[in-house]
Amino acid sequence: MASEEQTDDRIVKLRSGDGEVFELNANAAKLSKLIAEAVFDDDDDDADEDDEDDADNEIVDIPKVKSECLRKVIEFCEQYVKEPLNPITHTMEADSFDEIVTQEFYRDFVTVEQPLLFQLVQAANFMNIQPLLDLACLQVANILMGKSAEDIRSILNIPKMTPEEEEKARREHRWIFEA
Repeated sequence: MASEEQTDDRIVKLRSGDGEVFELNANAAKLSKLIAEAVFDDDDDDADEDDEDDADNEIVDIPKVKSECLRKVIEFCEQYVKEPLNPITHTMEADSFDEIVTQEFYRDFVTVEQPLLFQLVQAANFMNIQPLLDLACLQVANILMGKSAEDIRSILNIPKMTPEEEEKARREHRWIFEA
C-alpha cells in the first residue's frame, strides 16, 4: 500500500535578484535542493516550536534569478507537486519534443521566448531543480536540433572565432569538423 506523501503547510519566502519577494509552499520549495538545504536541513534535528516557524519567517535570497524567471520557477514547482513531470529520457529516440514531453502543462511551460528559456536553464541549475533543468535543456536541444553551426552560434550568442582560433580548434578537435 503506497503511503501518501506528507504535506507541509509552511510557506517559504524567496527574494529574487531584483528584490521581489515571493511565497512558495514548502512541499514545492523542497524540489530545489538549494532551498531545501537553506531552510529544511535542520528539520530532522530536535526541532522545537521556534524551528517550526523558521520556514515561515526566513527569506531565502535567490540572487542569480530575476523576478520574471523566479515567478516561472515557482509556477513549475507548484505544478510539479500536483502533477510530477514524467521522467525525461536523455536520448532523442522520439521524433519530436511533443512525443518526449506528453504532459500539456510542461510542453507549454517551456514554449517561451529564448531569453527566458535560457534564464530558466540557469535558474534550474543554480537552484538545483533537476526536473526543471531536464525539461528546459530538452527544449534548448529541440531548438538547436538541425541548425547549422552559424545558427547555433547566433542562438547561443557565441562570438565568431578569429581565423587563428578556428584553425587551432580544427587541429585540436578534428573529430568535430569531420562530417
